[in-house]
Amino acid sequence: MNNQHAKQFEFELENIFSKCEQAQFLLNQQHQNIRKQTESLVNKTGNGIALSTAEGIQNMIFELQTYKKELQLQNDELIRARKELTASLNRFAKLYNFSPVGFITLNKEGLIQEMNPAAAQLLDCSLDKFICTKLEDYIHPSDLEDYRFFFHHLVSKQSDALMDIRLKNRTSGCIYAECRGKSSFNGQNEIEICLSINNITDRKLAEHAIAELNEKLEEKVLQQTSDLSESNLNLQRKIAELNDSKHQLMEREAKLNSIFNASIEGIITVDMSGIIVSINTAVESIFGYSEKELIGHSISKLIPLKKKKQHAEYLRKYFPTHLSDLIGVVKEVEWQRKDHSLVPLDLSIAEFSIDGISYFTGIVRDVTLRKRQEQKDKEHLEELAHVTRLGLMGEMASGIAHEVNQPLTAIAGYTDACLRFIQSENPDLQKIGQILKKTNEQALKAGQIIHRMREFIKGRKLHRTTADINALIHDAASLCAGDLKQNNIHLKLELEEGLPPIYVDYVQIEQVILNLVKNSMDALTVLPVNTKRQLIIRTHLNDSNTITTLIKDNGPGIEPSEQEKILTPFYSTKPSGMGMGLSISRSIIESHDGILHFNSKQRKGTSFYFTLPTWSKSDDR
Repeated sequence: MNNQHAKQFEFELENIFSKCEQAQFLLNQQHQNIRKQTESLVNKTGNGIALSTAEGIQNMIFELQTYKKELQLQNDELIRARKELTASLNRFAKLYNFSPVGFITLNKEGLIQEMNPAAAQLLDCSLDKFICTKLEDYIHPSDLEDYRFFFHHLVSKQSDALMDIRLKNRTSGCIYAECRGKSSFNGQNEIEICLSINNITDRKLAEHAIAELNEKLEEKVLQQTSDLSESNLNLQRKIAELNDSKHQLMEREAKLNSIFNASIEGIITVDMSGIIVSINTAVESIFGYSEKELIGHSISKLIPLKKKKQHAEYLRKYFPTHLSDLIGVVKEVEWQRKDHSLVPLDLSIAEFSIDGISYFTGIVRDVTLRKRQEQKDKEHLEELAHVTRLGLMGEMASGIAHEVNQPLTAIAGYTDACLRFIQSENPDLQKIGQILKKTNEQALKAGQIIHRMREFIKGRKLHRTTADINALIHDAASLCAGDLKQNNIHLKLELEEGLPPIYVDYVQIEQVILNLVKNSMDALTVLPVNTKRQLIIRTHLNDSNTITTLIKDNGPGIEPSEQEKILTPFYSTKPSGMGMGLSISRSIIESHDGILHFNSKQRKGTSFYFTLPTWSKSDDR
């Protein structure tokens, strides 16, 4: 039963008790009034009956009968009031005995005088055992002092009081109760203490649970407040860091913009459709367009007219998927200025994304000056190569002269024989024809040697074409045949058959072969005469679609101290050498996308080898 119902029930009992007291008081008052009136009437009648006349007596009888009637009416009223009082008392008894609120009556010493079953149930004991026992025996020790003060207040102050108290209970151990006290005087004019006890254990437990929850909630709120404070501090620190980062970012952006616009390379950013979204200042100076003339337009605006259609098709079909293949690769291109002149560029591409949208940044460098310098370097290299070819021919002059002298001697002998046959009486025309045929062959042979020398030593522009490396080696060997014979050097050719063609300048590669062969011959000539002098030229195809050419001798080898310098310009191991042969040879091979190496061991010889890429259709551009 909750506290509100208990108070309502207690209020109802008090009303019934008050009505019973009022009815009892009225009954007693009426009884006393009737007794006084009767006594007064009897006294009056007794004193004047002797003096009364018959008429007076008759009036007295009438008056008595009237009083009797009134007494009967009053008696009926008293009976009715008594019945109501009895009914109220019965109702009070039922409410008192069946009330869920405990009621206890104490005397001024605190002894229990009376209690209802609800109170006995709260204390978990039978009614007869409580009578004349002290209620404080059933109070929890922790609340005993408070109870004594409460009881003393009721006795001394004689005013209502209220307290929450804990009562001992054998079953549950302890229950919480709301104790409401009221002091009054009984019929013997003695103080009685009436207590109403309502079980509020559930409420207290709920209050304790709520208090614990509130405490936990308060702790949680404090913890959350602390966490929020810490988060707030962290947030403030992060805001400060973000502001600092923003400031640094702005400084960095200002620096990057400064670098971006100060860069000598043109920087062009396009979207996936090839539309220009940003450029730097260098782009304007390279192409002659202003920023407004390029931003928002297609990158094809910078493409030469003859390639624009092809470029537009590329943008439409391949740009989104194949542009990433060019990322990180430097490519040489020719784009168009505003005045329609072409500018050679080195182009590299980078990719980045913003909000899931891909952009491509092209970095272009105007390489006009470099191209001019490269052309000058090529021309200078050609001049140097021409000079070295002349020097090489000078060094090989005796051997070539010997080779030319052989067909000239044969021609002289054949012509002398022809003259003798002609001067005879019956010249043999058939023999003369055979001799003239041989003479022609020797003359052609001498002419071929002279032609090969002229082609080798004359100045010429760089011209690449497809060639057979083995044929180049045979031609170079034919120019060296005389020197090889004179120096007793045995040439062995180990050439792999069926090699794919190479895309080279014929004369320059032949010059490299002659330079390397001549160096090996010079190294072999220092060997003793009775020592076998051997020179091997070998070719083979590599897995990387390159052809390696090896020129190996069994000479004394190169000193370790000289090996690091042998390929540098103007360094020579020969007393009269210029030190340009190997340097030029390496430059020629590298200009053909090849590599020149060597291996040398003392007293075991030296091997020079170079690689050249095989020809593909893309080379014939």
